[in-house]
Amino acid sequence: MVEAECMTDGSSYGSRPEYLPDFMNDSHDDDGRQVVKLDLAENRALAAATLSRFPAATGDVIDFESTPFEGRLWWDDEEHWTRMAADLLSSHVQRGERIAVIWGNYLMPVVTMPADVAVRRARDILDAGPHFWMHPLGGSVLIECLMDGQVTVATIPSS
Repeated sequence: MVEAECMTDGSSYGSRPEYLPDFMNDSHDDDGRQVVKLDLAENRALAAATLSRFPAATGDVIDFESTPFEGRLWWDDEEHWTRMAADLLSSHVQRGERIAVIWGNYLMPVVTMPADVAVRRARDILDAGPHFWMHPLGGSVLIECLMDGQVTVATIPSS
């Protein structure tokens, strides 16, 4: 089971919100005001519904050798990632859905935001933590983004 929590105990979850992209901590930023930081209980509930349903490879990387996935993409640079994120999230933007961003760094709190904010701020998200997962809330998709530019799109296994 993959859990970003496995690196540390719950007491340090979200203890470094300053590691988040600046806009997420700026109450004067239009996009920042739409970001919600999840507390430990909310994080655990989200992990149980998403990451914990996948087998782990090493650390907190999903073992996609032993579980099916829909697609694998690679970004070359920040501009390419920005276009890729817009493509991957376009249907969620159209439906006005919220996206959760789950960081590979457990010290950063999981955040949710409207999909259009995630698309507009895709570069900021990548710069803050190049290892993260995006999950459209209420859906069954998980998008894993690794530091090497690999992006994997998978359907979350049922419980």
